[in-house]
Amino acid sequence: MSKKLVIASLLSIGVMAGCTTVAQGPKFNVYQIQTANGTKAYRAECHGVFEGVAACVEAAQRVCGDQPAYKLDTMERLRAISEDANDPRIVTFQCGAPQVAAAAPVAAPEPAPQPAPEVPRQINLSGDANFATDKATLTPKATGTLDQFIQAGQNVTFKSVQIAGYTDSTGSAAHNQQLSERRAQAVLSYLKSHGLRSQNFSAQGFGAANPVASNATSAGRAQNRRVEVRVSTQQ
Repeated sequence: MSKKLVIASLLSIGVMAGCTTVAQGPKFNVYQIQTANGTKAYRAECHGVFEGVAACVEAAQRVCGDQPAYKLDTMERLRAISEDANDPRIVTFQCGAPQVAAAAPVAAPEPAPQPAPEVPRQINLSGDANFATDKATLTPKATGTLDQFIQAGQNVTFKSVQIAGYTDSTGSAAHNQQLSERRAQAVLSYLKSHGLRSQNFSAQGFGAANPVASNATSAGRAQNRRVEVRVSTQQ
């Protein structure tokens, strides 16, 4: 026996080690093997120069009986096909319906991001509920309104925040001017100290100027006693 033949024989023995013969015939041998996922499979080796893949099909059908035989590499059902010089002489197959990997669950779409709350461009503190009479101290109603404004703009750095204070026509012009300035400054201090961000803050008092209602009625005077906050963004 030549050296090449001895090596070939040893290789053949090594390949078949651990395989169990389940069927034999003059044209084929069938061995049971274990696949990577642990399922049972078979390998048919066909003999004869002229036998082709038909011998492997016959072997698989004999092993599987009434069950269909499927090639492991393509999961196509084995069937008798025309002879071809390129047909393989070794076929690995399983019996029964092919085991198809379960499809991965489809991930639920992520919820659409909620739009950021729109930041108002102007707020007005008007009426007697925002300041005590002739005082510049903010009431809880006024701070609640300002807190909502600060919350809406918490992710924004404004270009400017302009605060204007006004009074009604009651009292002297000097007194009204001073009171309107104090109230505007009180609003500015609250906004800055509670986190509103802006490149520029300004507060100014205008006394009884620019009334929005008639000073002849108490309701009109209440509307004129106000502080207006205007903001502008970077755009």
